[in-house]
Amino acid sequence: IFILITLIGTAGNLVILVSLTHIAYQEHKLLAIEKIVFNLSGANLVISLVRGIPHNLFLFGFRNLYSDVGCKITGYVHITFRAVAIVLTCLLSCFQCATIARGRSQWTFVKLNLQKHLEWIIFGLYLFCMISTIDVIPFSISGQNVTNLKFAVSLGYCFVVFPDNIMFQLVGYGIFARDFLFVFLMTLASSYILLILYKHRKQVQGIRSTERNHETTAEGQAAKTVVTLVSFYVSVFGLDNTIWFYEIVSKIMFPVAFDIRNLFSMCYASFFPIVIITFNKKIRHQLKCPRGEQKPQIACLSS
Repeated sequence: IFILITLIGTAGNLVILVSLTHIAYQEHKLLAIEKIVFNLSGANLVISLVRGIPHNLFLFGFRNLYSDVGCKITGYVHITFRAVAIVLTCLLSCFQCATIARGRSQWTFVKLNLQKHLEWIIFGLYLFCMISTIDVIPFSISGQNVTNLKFAVSLGYCFVVFPDNIMFQLVGYGIFARDFLFVFLMTLASSYILLILYKHRKQVQGIRSTERNHETTAEGQAAKTVVTLVSFYVSVFGLDNTIWFYEIVSKIMFPVAFDIRNLFSMCYASFFPIVIITFNKKIRHQLKCPRGEQKPQIACLSS
């Protein structure tokens, strides 16, 4: 199952990256949401490669894949891009929330500022993730150099060994608090999106389609795509963090627990491109139509 998830995650995210690159070349720009999706696909691709490939090799009997330096690099890259996937999914849901929340000046202000400063916001989130995950570097070592497993997180081919319970809990609660904050924010944004969609559906009942209604429907489809992603993300990382929180509180590390948490992390990296390719008409158009053939698209995630 890990092999299948790795293949789907790698191929799917590559398709999105190539398709959006081609769209940017054709249209000489990317929409704000497309920029977020592009970065999310890049983060998920890194997760699939950095965590999926060595884990599959380990399952096939390859041991001592990395030296201590290799474990520090791969461990840091994985946990950083895992954090990037969380914060960018949160940004995606918040941006879509501001996009469909019409009729209030503060939402328009938020949307315009998100669009205007999006590159800097994404850069800041990358920087935040890099800084907040740097504590994994000094504790990552190869499997052949492990002597004390009391406060160790096992990847099989690498270990993250904490010197004592205090450091283990400091790092553990820090990761849990960061993840919980962004998952909570994306849950709030998605709940508000669902509320807006529910109110809108009641308002347009019995109204025949118009140009305006078509645009609103497209935005609604985009919002549903985001809600689908966030719902799956909250479920997967909710279970992931529940297991992690239990290990922190109980001070007991279960060998099988990391495999389960690793599976959850890989699942989102594979589920994301399936949802985006299924609902995004622009990307499907890139896959179906020959080069040079273009048609008008609606400026939102579902277009």
